[in-house]
Amino acid sequence: MKRILIFAFATFLFSSCDDNDDTTDVQPVENAKTTITFDARVGNADFALNKDFTIGSRTYNFSKLRYWVSNVTLIDAKGTEYLIPDSYYLMEEVGDLNLSGTISDSLTYPARKRESIDVEDIPAGEYKSIKFSIGIDAKHNDNLSLQAGELSIANGMSNIAWMWHTSYIFSSVAGSVKEGTTSASFLAETGLNANYKTVSIDFAAPVNFSTAKGLVLNLDITKVIDGIDLIKTPKVNAAQAAVMSALATNYGTKALTFGSLSN
Repeated sequence: MKRILIFAFATFLFSSCDDNDDTTDVQPVENAKTTITFDARVGNADFALNKDFTIGSRTYNFSKLRYWVSNVTLIDAKGTEYLIPDSYYLMEEVGDLNLSGTISDSLTYPARKRESIDVEDIPAGEYKSIKFSIGIDAKHNDNLSLQAGELSIANGMSNIAWMWHTSYIFSSVAGSVKEGTTSASFLAETGLNANYKTVSIDFAAPVNFSTAKGLVLNLDITKVIDGIDLIKTPKVNAAQAAVMSALATNYGTKALTFGSLSN
């Protein structure tokens, strides 16, 4: 009888252990995904082509906005960085473009508006900030044959006229500006390795991309051209090195800010 009781107790004990193991199984957390939107603005207004905007005492009408976003990195709450692989994205709002003056001289680039990128396989966790660059890093900028992400000379964002150096155009904004009876057509571009700028933006609160399906960053064009006299210097390129540097610095320091999150 004693042996039967011991056997019954042992059976109950092992059965209880099995039940506990079943209830404490930890399910793996899946990687997250989100959409990052670079919302172009003119102050409080939505950016648009072929529309008049008043900035200070001047009236601007934009015909093109294009810029490279590269090496997008998410930083988690512990400071660990996750670099999105091959993250080279051409953001733009353009009408049909004649690509004369670029490597793709004989092509016409179709009208396109692109403000968002989809990011997948984000490691699970909470993230406190994002960093990325405006432009193309020296490794790829100095060798246009290297392929990564959306890099391609066929998109017209490459140039052979800057100091006899073949490289990418980092950003390009064009249009017209008028003040009183004075007006000018402008093309303000950045490029060259010295003008590759990295932007860091903190989130308003830690973000879990398993629930935050959308991240909006604002690009304010009034801050892009802040301090740049596009009537006095309507063509900003390598020949105006100081002006180009100031334009690139604007992208890197004040034009891009945190916008909002969506679930």
